[in-house]
Amino acid sequence: MFKPDSAKDRINYGEVLMPPAGFHLERAAATTYSMDLETLTAVSLSLGLIEDTDSELITNPVSMLNALQKVSDRITVFCEAGQIKKPSKANALCLMLEKMVVPVKLPYDKKIKRYPAFHPKMWLLEYAGHEGEKIYRFVVMSRNMTFDHSWDIACAMEGTSGESSNEKTEPIIDFLRFLKKQLNREYVNYKRQKKDLSYFIKTLSSVRFAADDRFTEYDVFPMGIGAGSYNMADDELYTGNFHELIVMSPFLAGSVISGLNDDRKNLKGTRRVLITRRSELPKIAGGQASNFDVYVMKDDIIDGEGAISDGEASPEAGEPDRQDIHAKLFIRRKYGDVDLYLGSMNVSFAAINSNVELVLRLRTKNRILNGDKFLDDIMGGNRDPKKNPFELVHPEKEKKPEAADAQDLAEQLIKKICRWKMNSAASPDGDRYNLTVSVAAEGKTEGAVIRPLLSSKESALLPRVEFRSLGALQLSEFYVLSVTVSGCILERVIMIPTSGLPQDREAEIVKSVIKDKKSFIEYVSFVLGEDYVQSFLENKKSAGGNNTWDADRAMPAVYEKMLKAALSDPDRLSEIRYITKIVREEDIIPEEFREMYQVFCDTLGIK
Repeated sequence: MFKPDSAKDRINYGEVLMPPAGFHLERAAATTYSMDLETLTAVSLSLGLIEDTDSELITNPVSMLNALQKVSDRITVFCEAGQIKKPSKANALCLMLEKMVVPVKLPYDKKIKRYPAFHPKMWLLEYAGHEGEKIYRFVVMSRNMTFDHSWDIACAMEGTSGESSNEKTEPIIDFLRFLKKQLNREYVNYKRQKKDLSYFIKTLSSVRFAADDRFTEYDVFPMGIGAGSYNMADDELYTGNFHELIVMSPFLAGSVISGLNDDRKNLKGTRRVLITRRSELPKIAGGQASNFDVYVMKDDIIDGEGAISDGEASPEAGEPDRQDIHAKLFIRRKYGDVDLYLGSMNVSFAAINSNVELVLRLRTKNRILNGDKFLDDIMGGNRDPKKNPFELVHPEKEKKPEAADAQDLAEQLIKKICRWKMNSAASPDGDRYNLTVSVAAEGKTEGAVIRPLLSSKESALLPRVEFRSLGALQLSEFYVLSVTVSGCILERVIMIPTSGLPQDREAEIVKSVIKDKKSFIEYVSFVLGEDYVQSFLENKKSAGGNNTWDADRAMPAVYEKMLKAALSDPDRLSEIRYITKIVREEDIIPEEFREMYQVFCDTLGIK
């Protein structure tokens, strides 16, 4: 069930989201704390073209344009404001991601003296079949939408709509109502996002999700959402006694671990195991985990990447990329009954009391799952020290945790700035545009710099900032914000509602990829291929070593592909309509192609 070296137990991010055979994505809502725009692009590949996120297609602008045209108007992703990573290679296709992203800005919490984190990791997807049948998938995970290589966990349940209501989905509906309140009508895609959330809220009451056969029932616990919130502090996980408790959490609070460590929770033969990050050990060095066997990942295993913090501890600047555990998992056994909790919740005060989190509880029996079975899976059946990726440690030998560092202060400053009222307006200036950003600053802005995502022009963050003579593809609701605190420089992508975006901007995005007859032929050949990867490779071969096409010689082959598609998969022909409507230039799409394509559309009833 949890073997990291098992092909059956281990999946990648895209695989858990791919539509079932014979289905396509109709709409989706997702949540994450941190986000990498390049990961969102890869996810679009999985949902639009049904390919792995590590497919070679992700390097090809034509295939990515096709994937984004299919799904960019179907996905809404909520993330923590100020936790979008700056892309390493931003291009015009990044602008199509604006349609999907909604930043969430939770208010300042005086009790914890910081901004709570919007921390859930969830996907809700609706797939449609050729006959109109619908399948729903609900995914709860610990993974953010990034390319982080750390160990995570996910659980997916599928369901269909029935005639009667289902109380099990009510907490999911409450969570969606909270998400709907986070939508901002000032963003360009507000109406579509609101419509999709409203649809899910209305539809989900009759959907019945099925847990894995090894589990008898499931419960969904949304936390920190106001009305409909689940009080995890009162859950038996934290209040009840037990025979066995396994905790896997990358981030800790000593006070919470101390509560689980309490002898009054003991039953006969009680056993406790904690698996965490080495960096967290100082937080439990005072004996708070005296009843736990504490494990951390071995140093020689930790060699992945961790490009963005998870909102509770992780330093970012100046350290090499690393992997570690990132899964949040609890296994609680009392007699023969076992509860498995998984999702976004760390063993921390903020997670239980102030963050927005989402947890899935699965119930089963001792014969199916228990501490030994879980530890055997992740540490190896015989716990061979040489093959076990984890090692037993003694927290009391660790030093006390240090005060908040510059990284954390920079994070908090970005969160603060994101909550200021900001808007932007673009105005034409000949064939260029001027952009004015207005900032209602509620504090000092020294060390803060802003620029449009696809422009190198930058400015100190002032109440009024002007960027002059920008091209249409340099206009966006995405901006790069950089802050400097005690020598620590942190860059994030933020979203600012921007009015005056040119109506033909999406056409310019498309023409940045489909810019001549050769790239158009490549696009059509790719779309009409029987298999996307095979089509991609055929295009590379046809283009030759210098990556150029002989357009006149390629056109007859394109017509042949159109005939085959008309017989085998006419839906693929309809995808070309998107490009023919946007690109009007005859030197890109020949008039004879438009005439031929119209004949196919009329014959097949493509509108």
